[in-house]
Amino acid sequence: MGITVLKHNVPWGPFTRTQIQDGLARGDFTLQYLAHAPGLKEWLPLGEVLHFIEREPLLPPVPAARDLPPIPPSPPPPELQEPRLIQAPPVPVMSLPPPVSAEARRQASPPIAPPVPRTEVQLDTASFFRRAIAFTVDCAVLFVPIIFLFGLGALTVELQGLIERSDPESMRQEWLLLDRDFHRLLLLVALGLAWIYAASLEASPWQATIGKLWVGIKVTDAEGERVSFMRATGRHLGKFLSALPCFLGFAVALFSSRGLTLHDRLADTRVIRK
Repeated sequence: MGITVLKHNVPWGPFTRTQIQDGLARGDFTLQYLAHAPGLKEWLPLGEVLHFIEREPLLPPVPAARDLPPIPPSPPPPELQEPRLIQAPPVPVMSLPPPVSAEARRQASPPIAPPVPRTEVQLDTASFFRRAIAFTVDCAVLFVPIIFLFGLGALTVELQGLIERSDPESMRQEWLLLDRDFHRLLLLVALGLAWIYAASLEASPWQATIGKLWVGIKVTDAEGERVSFMRATGRHLGKFLSALPCFLGFAVALFSSRGLTLHDRLADTRVIRK
């Protein structure tokens, strides 16, 4: 007997009773999900449907091999059989089944699933202050190593100039070269490494970057579930729009009851406390 389960307003199944028990053990279903089984006229909670099926008679067991009747002996070869006239068996007359009325078809088909209104899950929204601290920590993780490399390069240029007693023009060229490499590295980190860093960590089981982990917040969808890498990528790209002009897209979170920034609204994501 198949059981159809209504999950997220979509019929799933049919499942056997064993598959339903396995799904309950894994957490795929709950006893409060609406379900339907043949013989029912409406959708009922899964617990009531299982109780209804338990009252149904069980199917007869399959007979074992030892309980089967003996195999009849095979006929002799054709050359040893006496010639006889084989009469063809009469052809049974097949009659068409009576037409099924629309009322009977309606009663046989499962009822239409009732519409389930979508209710927004109540999430513990992270404060703007926590998000600002997390953003600062993430910027430090990405850009402090570059500043350290720039300082190391500047020290190298100055020491080399003192040792080799370079003229001012040579020192100016060295500084211009260092400044050009520094800006290229900043651009590479801001456009490439920051995307991989944010999208991969927010789509991971952590659901947060290092800064968000440090302050105890994470990124989810509207239902509180983990986001995919593509949605995390879209959220990161939306940060460039939030930064224009003057980070107004970030500041709108101060006036939102759910703490939503512009890129949160574009990607339909939430930043909540763990």
